[in-house]
Amino acid sequence: MANVLLGFPNRTDSATLSGGNWQTPLTNLQDRRLSRVARSASPDKAATQFDVDLGVPRKLSLFAIVRHNLGLNARYRIRVAQDAAFQNVLYDTAVLPSQPSVSANFALQQYAVQGRVWPPVWPRLFNTASLDWEDPNWWDGRLPEEDRKGYPGLILSSLAEPVFGRYVRFEFLDEGNIDGYVELGRLFISQAWSPRNNATYGAGIGWEFDTTMDRALDGTAYFDEKAGRRVQTFSLDWLSRDEAFGNVFEMHRAAGIDREMLFVWDRDDPINLIRRSFLGRMRKINPLMLPFLDNYTNAFELEEIT
Repeated sequence: MANVLLGFPNRTDSATLSGGNWQTPLTNLQDRRLSRVARSASPDKAATQFDVDLGVPRKLSLFAIVRHNLGLNARYRIRVAQDAAFQNVLYDTAVLPSQPSVSANFALQQYAVQGRVWPPVWPRLFNTASLDWEDPNWWDGRLPEEDRKGYPGLILSSLAEPVFGRYVRFEFLDEGNIDGYVELGRLFISQAWSPRNNATYGAGIGWEFDTTMDRALDGTAYFDEKAGRRVQTFSLDWLSRDEAFGNVFEMHRAAGIDREMLFVWDRDDPINLIRRSFLGRMRKINPLMLPFLDNYTNAFELEEIT
């Protein structure tokens, strides 16, 4: 199990986005309102790719696209480079089929494109043991198509070690998209901080809903349905002085309760990665506590941005 990750700040908003063919502009990816989307003119690969120029080299280790309509068979590729021509590539999510993690996985080999394996947008989300033989997704454990549009769409890629790059290229293969276009919500590119000691036991995650109910005179209940949002609580109880003030205290100052951050519970858990990762904000800033000499604690409460 990997330690929790907190991505901040989002470097997207000051960047320049270009490329592809879009009905609604790429600049919508820089809008915090997830309803403002970038929509391609077609699902073709050339129409859906785009480049991000961060202006200067940045320390990068976390890349995400929040809320999308990509299909169950869609694939993606993210590259980071020091040059706009992408001759000096620092990071590439598309890997060679000969790599052990791919060569041993027949399912991933099916995603080979031009000699490299592009990761699937929708990973396996269910273990076989949690499904019945009659379930249509018993073999691959993927999300059923009927549930796809109502599921929190998230493309997430994180690096164990950061790279310093200026240019980021996003590419998609979803030419069979049933909507006839690719739609993307929010782009998130940042560095990430992970504590030396993981969150302590007692962390919790759950759903909150703003759905309201009125009851008619005959007792019938009527609901004004609203989409839910995830809330994550956890505590870091073994922070050094440098972590407490150099990371947590500075994050509190810069992010407050209004700035967005990307939360990842466990990057080594592919089945639950998109369930336990989300774009959110700190809805409460708790003070750093000093329970004993040179050991600090802090409790986090994060709310998903929807």
